[in-house]
Amino acid sequence: MNALWRILGCLLLTLSISAPALATATASVDRSRVSASESVQLRLRVDSTLAVPDPDLQPLTKDFEILSTSRNSRISLVNGQGEAFTEWLVELMPLVGGELQIPALSIGAERTDPIRISVTPENPATGVPDRDVFVELEVDSDKVHVQQQILLTVRVLHAVNFNRGASLEEPSIEHAVVRQIGEGSYEKVIAGRHYGVFERRYAIFPQASGELRIPPLAFQATVGGSGNSFFDAFGSRGHALRLRSPERRIQVAPPESGANPWVPASVLTLVETWDKSPTRLRVGESATRTLTLSAAGLTGAQLPELSPPGVDGLRFYPDQAEVSDQQQEDGITGTRIERSAVIPLRSGDMELPEVRLRWWDTVNQRFEEALVPAKTIRVLPAAAASATPTASSAAVAATPATESPPVPTAALPASTATAPWPWIIATLVLALATLVSSLQWWRLSRGNPAAAPAPHGPDPRAERELFATLRTACRAGDAAQTERLLCQWARLAFPDLRLRSVVDVARVAARPGLAKALQDMLASRYGNAPGDWDPSVLLEHIEALRAAATAGRKTPTRPALPPLYQG
Repeated sequence: MNALWRILGCLLLTLSISAPALATATASVDRSRVSASESVQLRLRVDSTLAVPDPDLQPLTKDFEILSTSRNSRISLVNGQGEAFTEWLVELMPLVGGELQIPALSIGAERTDPIRISVTPENPATGVPDRDVFVELEVDSDKVHVQQQILLTVRVLHAVNFNRGASLEEPSIEHAVVRQIGEGSYEKVIAGRHYGVFERRYAIFPQASGELRIPPLAFQATVGGSGNSFFDAFGSRGHALRLRSPERRIQVAPPESGANPWVPASVLTLVETWDKSPTRLRVGESATRTLTLSAAGLTGAQLPELSPPGVDGLRFYPDQAEVSDQQQEDGITGTRIERSAVIPLRSGDMELPEVRLRWWDTVNQRFEEALVPAKTIRVLPAAAASATPTASSAAVAATPATESPPVPTAALPASTATAPWPWIIATLVLALATLVSSLQWWRLSRGNPAAAPAPHGPDPRAERELFATLRTACRAGDAAQTERLLCQWARLAFPDLRLRSVVDVARVAARPGLAKALQDMLASRYGNAPGDWDPSVLLEHIEALRAAATAGRKTPTRPALPPLYQG
C-alpha cells in the first residue's frame, strides 16, 4: 500500500511541475566579461519536460558564432521537492568587441530575457603577462629580396592547461614557398608568471616582388572545467578558446641588377675536390672532379648549375647533380654537388679555367664572389706496354677477328652518328688506338717476323677465379665493376703489358668489336645522356679475347704487339 501511495505521489508531482501553464524560460551566462578570443556559455532552461521545442537561436548569429549546442532533460525529487526541466547549453564566440547583448530567445511560447555582456577587444601586443593564453608571431626581417629566406616563428604561450586537443593553423601564403623547419616546447617566465610555450618555425621563400602578407594564424583549444559535476547536467566542460596571431606584412624587393643567376644567401661556399691529383693524369685515364656548392638561406633546388667551361684536350662526362637540404634552427642550408669524370685525350699541360659564382650577401647587403681558382693540369702520355713483346700479346693481336672491319664514323647507323659528344669522342679515341696498333703490328711483322720466346703465363687458378667474377659483374650489367675487374683480369692475363685502363685493353687487343662494346659501356657510365649497353655483347668479346690469349700462350708463333707510345 505504501509503494502505491509513493507511485501516485510521483505522478501527481510530475503533472504538477510539468504543466505548460507553469513553464517558464530563463537564460544565464557563465561570465559577463570575456575577451574577444574566449567563448561564453549560454544556458537556456524551461521548467518542463513535456513536448518542449528547441529554442530559436538565429538572433544570436548577428554578434556571435555558435560553436556547439546540447540539450538535456531531467526530473528529480530532493527533500520532498520535485523538479523537472529541460536545458540547452550553447557555446558562443564573440565576433566583435565591446558591449554586446544576447537577445531574448523564443522557446515555444516562452521568451527569455536579454543579457548584456562585455567583450574586451583583442590586444595585438604580445607578451602581456595578465592573459592566460596568447599567440606570438615573429619574423627575422621585414624587408627582403625575391627568393631570400624569411624565418617565421609562431609561439603559443599558456599559463593554463588545455582540456582537449589544441590546434594551430598552418601558414598559407600567396606567392611564397613555405617549409616547416622545426617545432618544440619549453617554459618561460614573464613578469614572475610561468608559461608553457609551444613553438613552430618556418622558412618562407617569396617568389614575387611587392608586399608579402602573412595572414593571422588561428589557434583553438578548450581550457578549464573538470567535467565531473554530478549536479551539472552537462558537466563542467571548460571554455573554447580561439586566438589569432597578429598579421605581418613583408616588403619584397626584386633581384639586384646585374645578377644572373640570382643567388641570395647569408653564407655561401664553393669547394672543388678530386679523387686523384689533377697534376699527374695520364691519357685515357679518368679522374673525378667534384664541385660542392652550399648556401645558407637557400634550398638545394634554388642553387644554380655551375656549368664549368670545357677544355681542349680534356673530355668531361658530368653525372647527375645531387641536391639536398639540411634543416637547422637558423633556417635551411641547401647543397648542390656536381661530379664529372675527366678523361685526358692528349698529353701536355692544360689550363683548367676558374669557376666563379656571383652571389648576394643578405647580411651585408652586397655582392660577393665564390671562386675556384684556375689550375694547370699536367697530363702524362698513356702508360706504354713493356719493351719486350710477348708471344701471348702477339697471339691476341694477330688472331684473325671474326667481326667486320672498323667502320668510319660517317658510316655508322643514325643512332650512333647522332649520339651525344661523349659517345663520339669515345668512338674516335678507341678507333684511333685500334688503327695505330694495327699499323704498328703490320710494320713490325714485315721487318721482324721472328717471334720472342713465350714467357710463363698467369696462375691458371687465379685467372679462372678472377674471370668468373668479371663474367658475373658483366652479366649483371654492373658497368663500374665490369670496368674495374676487366682491368684487373687483363693485367693478370698479360703481365708484361702495363694496362691501366679499358682504353689500354682495347688498344692492345686491336679488336673493333671489343672497342665498340667498351665504348657503349663507358658512354653508359660517364655520358651526359647515358644510353643502354648490352652486357652480353661485351662479354662475348671478352671471352673471345681470353680464348685468343690462351691459344697464344700455347702456340707462340706470331710477333708481339709493340708499345704504342715509345719512350
